[in-house]
Amino acid sequence: MLKIPIFPEYGNTKALINILTGESVPVFKAMLNSIKELTGTPQNSVDWTEPDKWIDQRLSGQDRELALKLWRQSRKQLNPRWIRGEMFLISGYKLMSEEDNIFQLTERGKIFIKGDDNKIMREIDQEEGLIQLLLQAAALNRSKRADFINEWKQYLDSNSNVREESVVKDYLRRRMVNLRSRNYLSREGNAYSITKAGLSYLENFSKQNQDNTLSTLTMISREIEKLNKEQRASLRDHLERLTPYQFERLIKDLLTAMGYEDIILTSASRDKGVDITAVSQQGITTVKEVVQVKRFIKGNVQRPVLDVLRGSLHRFHAFQGTIITLSDFAKGAKLAAYETGAAPITLINGEKLIDMLISNNLIIKKKTLEYLSIDDTYFNKENDIEVE
Repeated sequence: MLKIPIFPEYGNTKALINILTGESVPVFKAMLNSIKELTGTPQNSVDWTEPDKWIDQRLSGQDRELALKLWRQSRKQLNPRWIRGEMFLISGYKLMSEEDNIFQLTERGKIFIKGDDNKIMREIDQEEGLIQLLLQAAALNRSKRADFINEWKQYLDSNSNVREESVVKDYLRRRMVNLRSRNYLSREGNAYSITKAGLSYLENFSKQNQDNTLSTLTMISREIEKLNKEQRASLRDHLERLTPYQFERLIKDLLTAMGYEDIILTSASRDKGVDITAVSQQGITTVKEVVQVKRFIKGNVQRPVLDVLRGSLHRFHAFQGTIITLSDFAKGAKLAAYETGAAPITLINGEKLIDMLISNNLIIKKKTLEYLSIDDTYFNKENDIEVE
């Protein structure tokens, strides 16, 4: 059953354990109480983002001394105001004890702080749903966090008392941050993917826990990852065989799927560096955008292409522009895309374009695999039937 609400990164938890070992429990709790008394109200909030400033301004004596120690010895990773998650984990999994009012490492804590993969971490990962998320990531491949929600919610329904949607999402977000910090998940833009290290961790986990079901799921996840890579490569082959006009039509269809309106393919003889114009709604503002499509297969798009597009914005009364290519962009183009004082130009390369096609269900579709999973918690419940 999941029991840690504010799930932390393991690196920060290790740092807190190392700093607190040998420290006075009453002094630490007094520091936490002093900080809590200063938290303010929703109407009069307090800024805690700069410990270098607020520790000296708001704390004194032993409170100030210990807060500075936490901040500085953790290399400014542990903000003393935001360590509840680490303390929940330490307490919930008995990583430290309080002996004679002094923090001491337990045997479990000694194992936890050694290495990046140990039996205590694996225990926590399994209990707190991180293994579940890695399995989802392996099956989904390059998906937004929202794509994890439905199955994650089902998992929480069986393994926790969490039901409120905002809490479900927060549990998910914090655990994904943990997995990213350990290089088991990667993130590009809004898309999450399981890494090779993540797949290897799943495989080793199933072997060490002799879990045949998990081992099978890991094997399936690897096959899904392989299939997804093959499908992406096949899609790219199809895109490279499109004529320039067909490619422009594809981008028009993509913009339509993304909610753009008034999409117009410009005349090839009068485009002035622009292939498509479109209008989007950004909050309460309507924004006109121009798009240059460069179906390059070999060679990166250079800065002059960007300069020409930016110079054409005023002719179309456009606020911003986008360049889309199957290849990539030269360093100069990337640096110029968001020059201070210049109109913004969004750059979309081949990999990002494929991600956008996938997320908008255009050409390539996501399929869901369903499998049966026994709820072991049912058999662990005490028999509440009275026998007369």
